Amino acid sequence: MRLILSAALGLAFVAPVAAQNPAPASPGVLRGVVFDSLITSAPLEGAEVWIESTNRVARTDAGGRFTLDALAPGRYVLTFYHPILDSAGISVPPVTIDIDGGSSTTVALATPSPLQAHHLLCPRDPLLRTGVIIGVVRNAVDDQALPAVNISAHWTTYDIGETTVRSAPRAVEARSDGTGHVLLCGLPTDVALVIRGQTELGSAGMLVVDLRGRAFARADLRLAVAAVTGTVKGIVRNRNGSLVPSATVTAVGTDISTHADEFGRFSLEGVTVGSGIVEARAVGYMSGRTQTTVRPGAVQQTDIIVGDSVTVLDPVTVEAEYQPYLQLVGFEQRRRNSTGHFLDTADVQRSGATRFEEIFRMVPGVRVRPNGTGYMVEVGRGEGQILNPSAANYCGPAYFVDGVYFGLPPLQTATVPIVPAEILAIEVYSNLISAPPQYQRRQATCGVILVWTKRGVPKNRPSH
Repeated sequence: MRLILSAALGLAFVAPVAAQNPAPASPGVLRGVVFDSLITSAPLEGAEVWIESTNRVARTDAGGRFTLDALAPGRYVLTFYHPILDSAGISVPPVTIDIDGGSSTTVALATPSPLQAHHLLCPRDPLLRTGVIIGVVRNAVDDQALPAVNISAHWTTYDIGETTVRSAPRAVEARSDGTGHVLLCGLPTDVALVIRGQTELGSAGMLVVDLRGRAFARADLRLAVAAVTGTVKGIVRNRNGSLVPSATVTAVGTDISTHADEFGRFSLEGVTVGSGIVEARAVGYMSGRTQTTVRPGAVQQTDIIVGDSVTVLDPVTVEAEYQPYLQLVGFEQRRRNSTGHFLDTADVQRSGATRFEEIFRMVPGVRVRPNGTGYMVEVGRGEGQILNPSAANYCGPAYFVDGVYFGLPPLQTATVPIVPAEILAIEVYSNLISAPPQYQRRQATCGVILVWTKRGVPKNRPSH
C-alpha cells in the first residue's frame, strides 16, 4: 500500500490536472521454443533460457518449450545455453524481445545450422562437400578432459586412370586444447572417417564418424592413459537377426581376436579401455563393424550385424551334364592355358600350412608378411595403406572366394577366415591383366587370388 501511495503522489505532483490515477500496466508472458538445428534437428530439451541482467531463468521441456511469466512491459535481452553448445565451442548471440502488458509474446530460438557452424569454425574451408568435426578427448577411466593429444581423421581416395586405379590415404590432424576440445576442418562429407588418437602411455583409440552430407558433427573420443583393459562380449547376427556361427571377431588395430561359437557368441578379453571398433567377418557375409567404449575391468555388451553378400533367388531347376566342381568353375581349363600359379588340394596339404596365408609361402614371387594378428599376403607392389601403421605401403591382392569378391578395405584386419582343410584349389595372378576377365576389377591392381572351397561345391548334382 505504501508503494502504491508513493507512486500516486508522484503522479499527482507531475500531472495535477488528472482527476484519477491510471491503473498499473498488467504483466506480460513470454513463451517460446528452442530448436537444435546443429546435431539432432529436433526440439532441444534441457536448455536454460534466461533474461540478461536478471535472475529470471526457465528450462525447456522435452518439446523444447519454455515459459517466463509475470514480466513487466518493456524490452528484454534473451539468451540460452545448452551443453551441446559448450562441447561444440559455439555461442549463441542474444535476442532482443519487446514484452507488451497483458499479452503473451512468442519467440523461437535455435542453435546455428551445420553450415553456419562450419563457416564459423573453419572459415577457410570450401562451402561445398567439406565439413568439420568437433571432438572432445577424455580419459577412458575417469572421463576427465585430456589436453595436448594429437587427434587425426583418416579416409581413402581413389584416383581412377585409363588403365589403373590407385588408392591414396588422406588425413587431417589437430591437437586438443586445454579443455580436451579438438577441431578437425576440411573433411569430406561423403565417406566414413576414422577418428584416431593415442596418449603417450596408452594404446590407440578410434571411432568411425560419417557426416552423411552434413557439414558438422561431434565426436567423443575416450583414450587410455595407462595399460588398463576390459572385456567385450556379444553376438554376431545377420540382418535378419539370425545367429552367425564361427565368425572371426577382431578388435580393429590390435592383436586381439577370437572366433564366435556355434550360437554366434564371442568374448574379447584384454581389450584396452576407451573408444574402439570391433569387427566380425564370416565367409558368405559382408563384414560388420560396431563402435564400442570399453570400461576398465568391466564387460561391454554389443552385437555385430553382418550383411548377406549373396541375394537368395527363387529355386530354379537346371538340367545339365554333371561336371566336377573345379572343372565347372573353369579352374582346370585355366590351369592348362593361363599364366597364373595354381595349387590343388595336394599342394595345399604338402604346404603343411595351419593358417590360410601360410599356404602362399610356396608360391614364387609372393611375400608373406607378419602384421601382428597373423600374416598378410603381397602378390604385387603398389600404392596403398591399411589401418595398421606397421603395414604401411602394403597393397593387398583382390580375393575371390568361390567366385564371390571378398574385399579387404583399409578399416579391416587383413586376413581371410578360411582354414587350409576347406580349400580345394587356389589361383594366383600377379597383376590385373593376367587375371580372368570376370575377376578384373579396380581393387585388383596388386594381384588377384581365387580360392575354391568345399563349401562352394553344389550339394546336389543336377539331373541329366
